[in-house]
Amino acid sequence: MLPHVSVIYTNGNLLADVSVIDGIGGLCVTANTPGLIGKVDVIYNLQDAIAAGYTEIAESFAYRQIKEFYDEVGGNQKLYVMGTAETMAMADALDNTDETGAKKLVKAANGEVRLLGICRKPSAGYVGGVNYFDTDVDAALIAANTFCQARLAELVPLRILIEGRLADETKPILTDPKDASAGGVGVVLGGSINDGSASVGTALGRAVKYPAHIKVGKVANGPLAIQNVYIGSKQLKDIPGLAALHDAGCISFLQHPNKAGYYFGIDHMASIDDYRLLVYGRVIDKAAIIASAVYVEELEGEVSVDASGRMSEIDIEHLKGTLTQQINATMADQISGLKVIIDPVQDIISTGKLTVQVQIRPLGYKSFIEVQLGLSAPAAV
Repeated sequence: MLPHVSVIYTNGNLLADVSVIDGIGGLCVTANTPGLIGKVDVIYNLQDAIAAGYTEIAESFAYRQIKEFYDEVGGNQKLYVMGTAETMAMADALDNTDETGAKKLVKAANGEVRLLGICRKPSAGYVGGVNYFDTDVDAALIAANTFCQARLAELVPLRILIEGRLADETKPILTDPKDASAGGVGVVLGGSINDGSASVGTALGRAVKYPAHIKVGKVANGPLAIQNVYIGSKQLKDIPGLAALHDAGCISFLQHPNKAGYYFGIDHMASIDDYRLLVYGRVIDKAAIIASAVYVEELEGEVSVDASGRMSEIDIEHLKGTLTQQINATMADQISGLKVIIDPVQDIISTGKLTVQVQIRPLGYKSFIEVQLGLSAPAAV
């Protein structure tokens, strides 16, 4: 072959790649096509989803969630999608003992998924109970919490967003999601269709679009791509007691005065503890991944211990310094401070166990701004 220059016209480049900084999204969603149920697909845009079988005609519910994800992301981004049967409740999909549910998706992702969305469209005639939320929501909260803890034990931490599907919108919320003590789980309330479903795809897309420390409701990032929002059968503007729904511990929508479009409110998770906000959980998850990557290199490594049982200062400073350096290098703009503590007096000879305390000080967030405005008299001459 003679030396030459080739010019090749490529295709599919108009969608800009979006930098994935703090994890990939995963989505478990009801599918009708038998070949999609239990199958994990890796897609990068809506066209990939359609090619995989998630067409608007055959899979209207899944198509909507995936489309809203990519509408929000605004470009190419990796997403793991798995179809679930309409008979599989969200709680069943999150059953940690079920290898055919969300666990299958997470394993297929090999640790990449940091945010997992779960949504379901049950079959016609399904009755979700007589309370505000579908009974599946309460059950899914419990299952999701166990699921998150199991993934953390495997050093694959993640946060889960479940669909806050409504059963009877005329009823008050019987049990607030925030009382579930499930800091790894958020309930998305409200969506683009007036059928009691929720736009989990929009929430997932807004979350993965930005780094871990950025709130989904950050106004400076602009309005959401979603054009209409309903909670149950009512448009958002017609919902009485909207603040109470947010305060119950839901991730839901709002409109700001003098601002066009829709935004998320506070990123409430289903708890009132340290992990009551999605950003807090995502930041600590990122630190956990860094800590495990740093200290796996130290496994079965030796440390010096003096006659009184104290570890040597050199070894302690090495262990502290390595982790501090890595977290600061990767997360300096995502946290307010970091402290790594290693007690020099540990019975490491007898137990073989080293305990390291890592304290992350998060950023503060301006969820409430009070402007004290008044008139002033001119200064006396």
